[in-house]
Amino acid sequence: MKNKNGKRLNVLLTIKKIGINGEGIGYYKKKITFVKGALPDEVIVCEIVEETPKYIIGKLVKVKEPSPHRVEIKREYAESGAYGLAHVSYEKQLEYKRTILLDAFDKYYRLPKPDKLVLKTLASPVTEGYRNKNQFPLAVRNGRVIAGLYKEGSNDLVEINEDLALHENGNKITNLAKKLLGKYKVEISTNKKNYGVKYIATRTSFYNGDVQVTFVANTDKIKNMDKVVNELKRERIVKSIILNITNDKDHLVMGTESVTLYGSDYIVEKIGDTKYELSAKSFFQLNPPATKKLYDKVVEFAALKETDVVLDAYCGVGTIGQYVSRNCKEVYGVDIIPAAIEDANDNVKLNNLKNCTYVAGDANKIVPRWKKKGINFDVAIVDPPRVGLGPLAKNLLAVEAKKIVYVSCNPSTLARDLKVLTRKYKIRRIQPVDMFPGTAAVEAVVELIRK
Repeated sequence: MKNKNGKRLNVLLTIKKIGINGEGIGYYKKKITFVKGALPDEVIVCEIVEETPKYIIGKLVKVKEPSPHRVEIKREYAESGAYGLAHVSYEKQLEYKRTILLDAFDKYYRLPKPDKLVLKTLASPVTEGYRNKNQFPLAVRNGRVIAGLYKEGSNDLVEINEDLALHENGNKITNLAKKLLGKYKVEISTNKKNYGVKYIATRTSFYNGDVQVTFVANTDKIKNMDKVVNELKRERIVKSIILNITNDKDHLVMGTESVTLYGSDYIVEKIGDTKYELSAKSFFQLNPPATKKLYDKVVEFAALKETDVVLDAYCGVGTIGQYVSRNCKEVYGVDIIPAAIEDANDNVKLNNLKNCTYVAGDANKIVPRWKKKGINFDVAIVDPPRVGLGPLAKNLLAVEAKKIVYVSCNPSTLARDLKVLTRKYKIRRIQPVDMFPGTAAVEAVVELIRK
């Protein structure tokens, strides 16, 4: 929207509530208006950058009446778009995350008595340095190799030298790796036309401080990479250095091929009494301190007995199933990614478990096959990706488990799936969990009991 002089229009706006992505929501001429960085109860000036028949997108220009819950943040966090609630006090973040969850239910599934069913958000034990992994794209600026996060909606890389959310060992090794890539003039690839290193990824074990460094490149022939490795491995905390070969045609950061340049193929993490071997491509929760609180809530909601047989769908490397395995008779895990199942079986050996079985494949096919074999599940635990359960929601109804514990990382798909599952199950309680302080992301654990 533009004024008479052809310039974008600036308007005064009162923010009424928080949006699902952490943006402020107000109304301009009765049309819903989204403004990133604005908070409920603030009076702001925003520039209207986009208007459609249904909504308006505004850019925050000035906060005239700030919220008492607003806090200062670093410039790079404001610009990157990755930390949508970093400008909010932590206590208020927890409230907003519960609100985001409730709003998703209001939109996709009208939850009966939501205020009673949805508990207060469980806080992360730490609000800084909680991430075990980073995955930073690289660029060359003024002759220096830089790493960071892209400005929202652009290819402009915001340099980050200290990620407040990242474990200190991850920050230390990322900065050293950048310097070494520059020192030895290693080729950096910023587009599909040139070959070289595209990303630096680190994963740090909160259990022992070990670091795995992964260089993601679009070629396995990288001049002087051996010199970088020789210097990096002098750092006591570096236990593994991996070269991952990515395919520029895919949208995924990492490719299928990984080469170990130094040390082990994996590092070890520990949650409670359970250890996990994590390779460069292993999926694992990013906030280990909060992961224990999340898994303890799963154990509480599952209320397993020694005779119970458990289904662990979307099992990944066996994280949740093996965590609960000491409380039940058997665990059957399924995941569509074969490499994840290989890691799960390695973790079975690592933890000396005798009651866990893992199969690679589509849960929609594997689970009915188990049922035909006479395997009856007492409890089903599901931890799907952001897209939710999909067809498995209906297929879970046929499993007829006495209880389902649903771990969700997406309130919208959770609400849609619960609409299906509540045909045969009753929601007993929903526990929001904060795994990502400073962001609008919220996890949830749902306890469903058969009607």
